[in-house]
Amino acid sequence: MNAGRRGFSLVEMLIVAVLGSLIVLASLQVLVTNQRAYTGQTHKIRGQQTSRAGMEILTGEIREVSAQGGDILAMGPDSLTIRTMRKFGVVCAVSTANPPQLTAIRVGDWFAVDDSVFVFADNNTSRSSDDAWIPVRVTAVDTTQTCAGRSAQRLSFAGQSAPFTADSVRTGAPMRSYTRYTYGLYDIDGTPYLGRRTTGTPVPMVGPVRTSDGVAFAFFDGNGAVTANMTDVRQIDVTLRTPPGAMSATDHTPISDSITARVFTRN
Repeated sequence: MNAGRRGFSLVEMLIVAVLGSLIVLASLQVLVTNQRAYTGQTHKIRGQQTSRAGMEILTGEIREVSAQGGDILAMGPDSLTIRTMRKFGVVCAVSTANPPQLTAIRVGDWFAVDDSVFVFADNNTSRSSDDAWIPVRVTAVDTTQTCAGRSAQRLSFAGQSAPFTADSVRTGAPMRSYTRYTYGLYDIDGTPYLGRRTTGTPVPMVGPVRTSDGVAFAFFDGNGAVTANMTDVRQIDVTLRTPPGAMSATDHTPISDSITARVFTRN
């Protein structure tokens, strides 16, 4: 009954196999291209997020720096050491006894023992040329005080005889604590990071970044000229670069990201 039906010839089967293979190869090429594009875009976005997160932290800190006030402690092509303000208070009473003491209204967090503190000395109120920030270290605190109905704390400075007098630090004088930080390129467990260090092991902030030039600083004076004098710095360029990773789907080059910001210091 089926003797009259014809089957597929060998040529027809070869044509179908070839066409099927071409379709599969074309589909596979599309999938590979899409995968490369997705991987490249993901790497690019990750690099942008890394560099911008690090830049936001750095620029926020640098804007608070006063070069003239001595807040820049060291600077180099891939590191910057600064004093950053952490706590703030307003003096409401001064005692020149031994040990010297200040009572301060807190604004934010309490000052603590071993905090490094600057207290503003107005000295002669009729001129600003003799104004100064006096550095002291807190040795004891009493947080049971009040000033004008507000919570206050009494700070003692033992071992620092007469760091200020009643006619230099006056009621209403600002005081601020600071922490010394060094921002820079650090190798942490074999991976380069933008990190921050106080005195011990650096803490990674964002990364990874490029091994050799992932973090870079440039320093300029008020006229825009490069300067190596810390007190002359008025502008700081910060550059962050992420390492190459995935390949571009278009030109097959390594994908990396970089960002540069110029920050004006507080002077």
